[in-house]
Order: sequence, then C-alpha cells, then structure tokens
Amino acid sequence: MNMNDVPVVADIRKEWDWVKVGIKEILIDQPQLTYRAEDVYAECVSGDATLFILEKNFAITTIYLDKYTNDKIFLGWLTWGKNMQNCHRLVNFFEQVARDCGCAYLEGRTSIDRLGEYYLENGWELETRVFRRKLNQHTEK
Repeated sequence: MNMNDVPVVADIRKEWDWVKVGIKEILIDQPQLTYRAEDVYAECVSGDATLFILEKNFAITTIYLDKYTNDKIFLGWLTWGKNMQNCHRLVNFFEQVARDCGCAYLEGRTSIDRLGEYYLENGWELETRVFRRKLNQHTEK
C-alpha cells in the first residue's frame, strides 16, 4: 500500500458481494451483535452509514449525536480487511474525516480482546465496557 492510498467512499450496492463476506465474519466472531448483514446494507443505502474501501479492506462508519452533550461522534461501526498492516495511517485518516464532519470524538467498539489492546496501546482511552446477561440464563449459586 502506498502512502497516498486512502480509503474512498464506495457504493455498498456495487461492493456488496465481498463486503457481505466480511460483515458475516464479524458477526460470527462477535455473536452478541444483534444486527444482520442486511441491516448494515440498509443503513448504508439509506445514508445513515458510509462504506469506505481500500483494496479489499472496508470500514463502515456512522455519525451519531450524544443526546446529553450534543457532541457529534464518528463511530467506526465495522472494520474488516485482509491487510490491516497500516492501521495507524487509517486511524489518522478517519480522525481527519471526523474533524471534517465536525465531530468531537472518534469512537470504536469491540468485544475482541486483541483489538481492545490495540486501542489502548495507540492512544485510545477505555471509557466503558458493556456486559450483558440474559435474565433467564442466571442461576443462583
């Protein structure tokens, strides 16, 4: 990958065949996620999320408003790729996109420990982790 290569906004309809494969891999790795690949497609088609691609890597992003502070937050909702050796450059790219969109924060979420370690080792701060338990699965000890 050349230093000039940056992700570009893409049409999910044109890229769906290979992007769907990545989304399904993410959903298999993180079975607690409640959406389907088709939901991600719909969010992109509706304009509520944006697909960025670089070679055969993708990021699906969305911007949401913190309802208490009114800060805009740029969320890297889903990222996937076969060659993620240049993560630092990609984070820098998305930081600039977030600034250009008037966002106060860049956000990433994961339940995968090695990705959490990456965030912490590269200047991200852990603010919260979300754990859930279905009530019908709890047993008293």
